[in-house]
Amino acid sequence: MLLGSILSVAFAVQADEDDQGTTQDEDQDEQNNTTKMPRGHHYGNDTEREVGIMNNSLGARIRLLQLEKALLTNILKGVMTVQVLKGLNVTTTELEHILGNLSEVLENVRGADPAANDSVQVFVELKNESKNLTKQFRDTLRLLLDNETIAMIKEQLKNITNDELQNCSMRLRHWIRQFNMNQLYRLYGIIGETNTSLINDYINGNISLDLVKLQLRKMVNQMTQEKRHMIFSEIKEDNIKKKIHTQKMLEDMEHHGNGNGHGQPY
Repeated sequence: MLLGSILSVAFAVQADEDDQGTTQDEDQDEQNNTTKMPRGHHYGNDTEREVGIMNNSLGARIRLLQLEKALLTNILKGVMTVQVLKGLNVTTTELEHILGNLSEVLENVRGADPAANDSVQVFVELKNESKNLTKQFRDTLRLLLDNETIAMIKEQLKNITNDELQNCSMRLRHWIRQFNMNQLYRLYGIIGETNTSLINDYINGNISLDLVKLQLRKMVNQMTQEKRHMIFSEIKEDNIKKKIHTQKMLEDMEHHGNGNGHGQPY
């Protein structure tokens, strides 16, 4: 159990290996709306987890890219949906207006500076705008079509992509691997050993992060119980400090209306 806790704590604030920047479905929205809010600020656990890696510009870059990918996906599906509706002689004026607003948010995301002091606030505000507009689009669509037709359109657009979206995914994957590489070096530094070839294989895409974790488990499993407890305590203390810092950032944003971003380029 302790061995699992060591790796779990070590990677608790890592950027998601699987891109989080996917479209928001109805179940996710309902879950996010009913999430229990942490004490001290009104932001949900999901937001707290996301901004938890934004204590440097690399983490901020990842979150902004994930938001960019989500917007690209929603806009692409929205445009295709409008085309389908026009073929059905359905008025799409309001939907096109919402898509225009989403495109403006996308440009703001692309123009955001991940190294700026207010990067956390900018990310949270733009993400909220994106979610609200996406919900408006979905609610408007419900007024125009029945559930069966909506389900049919969603199925047709399920795996839709384009060059712009694929390029964004590639850039995102690159920076996520860089972030995870830093996490691995951090953990190896605490352990006192480094397997550079293993990290390089991960960075080059030859092995998965899960396989790297498996090798770490084997390494830690060979250590004494005292050494494992020492590693766990150091990682736990470090992550508690980061969690407190994240909560303070969110509280400052709520109380003073300004982001307490990192301002530290990677």
